[in-house]
Amino acid sequence: MALFGSSTSAAAGTASTTAGGKSQQLKQEIENQISQELAVANATELVSKITENCFEKCITQPSNILNGQEDQCINQCLEKYMRSWNVISKAYITRIQQQSAQDK
Repeated sequence: MALFGSSTSAAAGTASTTAGGKSQQLKQEIENQISQELAVANATELVSKITENCFEKCITQPSNILNGQEDQCINQCLEKYMRSWNVISKAYITRIQQQSAQDK
């Protein structure tokens, strides 16, 4: 009887380990999906803000064709936004990594 009991508890231990592994895997998949969705949302927000602000700043008369001055203004505005976005993103990632290291 002791033999039967020990094999049952070993099987139960294996089942709980497998369930724990699947649970961890599911958690990781959900975290990855959320990260991807956040990245898409951030990119969409960036494009929206660039479009809104650069259009407002650079386009003086709505038309189907940009003149050279408007085109140059939009390019410079886009470059500034992208540089700013990169600086902010790097600072944010650095701060998250530092906090993560402190929490460990």
